[in-house]
Formats: sequence, C-alpha cells, structure tokens
Amino acid sequence: MAGDKKLKIPCMAIQNLKAKKFRTVFMMFFVLLMSATFFFSTILMENMKLGIVNTTDRMGADFILVPKEGTEHIRESLFSGTPCSIMFDRSWEQAVKEVEGVERVSSQLYVATLSESCCDAAVQLIAFDMDTDFVVKPWLEKAGELDLKIGEIVIGNNVIADVGDTLKFYEVNFKVAGKLEKAGMGYDDSVFMTYETANMLMDSPVAKDRFPSEELEGFASMLMIDISDDIDSKKAKMLGIDIQKAGNSGEAMYACSADDLMSGIASQVKKLSGYGNILTFILTISTALSLISIFIITMNERKYEFGVLYTLGAAKRQITAIILWEALVISAAGGILGVLISYYLVSSFKNVISVKLGIPYLDISLGQTAPVAGVCMMIAVITGIIAAMCSVYQISRNEIYGLIRECE
Repeated sequence: MAGDKKLKIPCMAIQNLKAKKFRTVFMMFFVLLMSATFFFSTILMENMKLGIVNTTDRMGADFILVPKEGTEHIRESLFSGTPCSIMFDRSWEQAVKEVEGVERVSSQLYVATLSESCCDAAVQLIAFDMDTDFVVKPWLEKAGELDLKIGEIVIGNNVIADVGDTLKFYEVNFKVAGKLEKAGMGYDDSVFMTYETANMLMDSPVAKDRFPSEELEGFASMLMIDISDDIDSKKAKMLGIDIQKAGNSGEAMYACSADDLMSGIASQVKKLSGYGNILTFILTISTALSLISIFIITMNERKYEFGVLYTLGAAKRQITAIILWEALVISAAGGILGVLISYYLVSSFKNVISVKLGIPYLDISLGQTAPVAGVCMMIAVITGIIAAMCSVYQISRNEIYGLIRECE
C-alpha cells in the first residue's frame, strides 16, 4: 500500500499540471529559455577554446617568427582560416639557422586567393619547404601524400573538392592529391603546396600584378623554429630576442611561441566566456524568481484544493511532495526541450555560425554535448526545486492552519 501512495503523488502532480496547461507552459518556457541559452553559449565557448588548443598543438614548433605588422593576420588565418598574404625576405631562414641554440628552421608562405573568376575559392594557400618542414609533413604522412609533385596540392577538410579534382587559383590549375582530416582550426580552410608549386602562380598575369616579385620562392610569411632541448625557459626568452634580431633585411619581426601567438584570441574567448557566464547567471536568477512568484501565486489560488487534501488526511510532507513533483516535471521538461531545441539549431546552422562567429570547428558530437546537456539539466532541475521549496515554505508558514480551518 505504501508503494501505491508513492505512485499516486507523481500522478496527482501531472494531473494538476494538465489541468492548468497555460500556467504550466508559461513556467516551462522560462526553464526552456535558460537551458537553451546555457547550452548554446557553453557549446560555442568550448569549441572556441578547442580551436585554440588545436591550433597551438598542431603548430609543432618552439618558436614562430612572423612580421610584427602581419601578426594579427597570421593569427586569424591559423585560427579561423581567414586568408591573408604576408611576405618577408626568406633570407631570414638562413640567418635564424645560424643563431646558437636553434636546431632547425623551416619557412612557410601564406598567399590569399580571391573571390573572383580567377580563383575557384577564396582560401589560404600555404607553401612549405618539403626538405626542411617538420610541421605539415606529419599530416601529409597521415593523408598518404608525402611525395607531392609540382602542380599537386593537399586541401583542408572544408575545401570543397575531392582527390583527383582540379582547382584553379589565379588562372593556374592545380591537381588535388590529398585531403586532410578535420583539424578544428584554420588549416581546414587552407590549401597546402610546395614552394615549387606555389611559384607556378607567377605564370599568371593576375598573380604578377598582386605580388612583389616574379619568384615567390624568395619570400616567407613565417618561420617555424625548433630549439635545443637543453635550453631552459629563461634562456629561451633570450634566444627569442636573438632570433628577432637575426636578419639584416630591415623588417621588424616578432618571435613567439604558439601560445603567445594565440594569446590575443584566447583573451577574447575568456572575455566572451565571462559574458556568457554572467548572462547564464542572470537568466538562472530570473528564472528562479519567476518560478517562485508563479508558484506562490498558484499556491494561493489553490487554497481550497490543499484544504480538501488536508481534511482527507494528507500529511504536510505529501503536499510538499506534490509541489516538488510539479516543479520537477516542469523543470525537467523545460530543460530537455531547451537542450533539444538548442542542439537542433546549432546542428542545423553550424556552418553559418562558424562563419559568422569565426569559430573554425563546431564539434556537436555526443561526447562534446552530453556533459553540457547534463549540466543544463542539473541547473534546470535545481532551479525548479529551489523555486518549489520557497513556495512550500511560504505556504506552510502562512497558510496551512488557515486552510485547515476553512475546511473544518
């Protein structure tokens, strides 16, 4: 019999909610809004952080040397794939090699394509030196394309083409020899080629009008630098200064680690994450206050109902259980709907969101979204229970004895 009584309380709570559909939907909407906002903002922030981690992890160099004036453009290209053209004298490569403590150096050249008829897509072209490279080649090895011939390219995962297709850049055709797996960074929107292949661009009059020389092999956009393992952090800092001063071509250079290069974006993400947390906190408090107010108003309207239950022998804990079950159903249903709606919107418009917000990769897999959904549900349920408990306290303190007297 005791088991039957416990089963009746949830059923009574659900029947009470069905009887007042508008009130139930109204309260559920507040929870839904809070849950959807928290899920959406958290997924975006987590993916932006993941993009920064992927970028720094895949750089694979102790130092990166870039022109000071082009640092922001390089950063945006690495993180979100925004095309840029940055060039400095490649003689820096040999000069940096001669710096004491430097183990190996490899140059990369960044060339932006155009959203015009001369190019099939506006992407980032990245030329690298096959003989000295230690960053791109490990990915090519996974793609099975270590032996790139002149005229062949390897494309990032987001570039719309298949292996064997031909892509045109600056009126020059290139054969797609491989396609990389998803990297979760700007490289997904990039095209990789050797320096020899990049120099084919200069066969085009369009390219000749845009670039400062007829030989691209004499230029670089960044140098990837590995230093000796026995150099500690203090000496590494001094070595970075020596690297910045190594060349004699007159360019102002900036030597940094991958973490330092991405620090600007990381600080922006941290700031946005803080704003998102504040918004979620405000929504949570607003939802809790709204639910408390609605519950108290509803409880006052249900004096007769609770008076009848008391005269029929219902205990205070049973009335409390009914109210808590009502709050649990409302908050759980609102939380689930909020997560599902937010997930549907993110999955349906993830490409648009990625482009508009500059997020290189939106991971909405079960492993990424399930923990966030769990936290959303927990916050929704806790908020509902707190609102219900406040209502129970208010009613039990001021109204219970009055309800009994009314029903005597």
